[in-house]
Amino acid sequence: MVEEDLRHLGAGAFPVWALPPDESGAGFARAVVRSVFGGLGFPAEVTYDVAVVASELATNVHRHAYAGRAPAGERGPGWPEVWAYLRWKPCPQVVVKVFDAAPWLAYRSYTPVRPPAQAEGGRGLELVDALTAEHGGQWGVHRTRSRLGDRPVPGKAVYLTLPLPTHRLPPAHPPALQATTQTATRMHTLLSARGLGRIHGAHHPQMAVLCVRPGVHVWIRPDALTYRTPGHSTHTHPPHDTVEVTEQIVRHCTEHDDHQPRPGSSPKAGDP
Repeated sequence: MVEEDLRHLGAGAFPVWALPPDESGAGFARAVVRSVFGGLGFPAEVTYDVAVVASELATNVHRHAYAGRAPAGERGPGWPEVWAYLRWKPCPQVVVKVFDAAPWLAYRSYTPVRPPAQAEGGRGLELVDALTAEHGGQWGVHRTRSRLGDRPVPGKAVYLTLPLPTHRLPPAHPPALQATTQTATRMHTLLSARGLGRIHGAHHPQMAVLCVRPGVHVWIRPDALTYRTPGHSTHTHPPHDTVEVTEQIVRHCTEHDDHQPRPGSSPKAGDP
């Protein structure tokens, strides 16, 4: 997928940027946040703080995913990316994600830990945690798949969410409701682009159903999007939350695939 016009972010766009994996990535991430948050009408001080957060996340990609060295050669699948979109459950929020394909680490590796007072670094995630919480947002990390390049690559996304400014909230149902067939077609396209092929669908005037893989289903109705994954409860979203539902399904499938034994290997103790 290519970068979409930010003017359509409120209409369900899902823009993606190629994040430079070197020292310039921090400045690039700040510029993305200024464009996204400025266009959504966030106060200048909030935009500034979130730009600092994005800068820290991009810096972490360079320092940790690439050990402080930009990869050699031309840009290929799995290089770092920045994504942005709006979601509407549990409340209207803007979501920014920084993707990289470095090996997955336990979630505790991303928990802010205060370094010794004499340390000159190591406070990045502590800063991320403080600034995000100050503005009523959240942050975290999850498994997912890349979006740029000729094939999706598994990796992880560190995300941050912030509530949309009250004066920018749309008056009715944002974006405009679409026919179930249109919504199903777009979701099918988004999922296929992330390597979740062989999706089976059934379309009716008042409902469409997508079978992504055994046990992973999406029901698309004029008034709701509902999805279910094995071992999890059923979740219902507003009908315009296409991107968020897609992201949750990609996350589930990537986590499931990561826990499958590789050919010729034996399951590890504790694997489900």
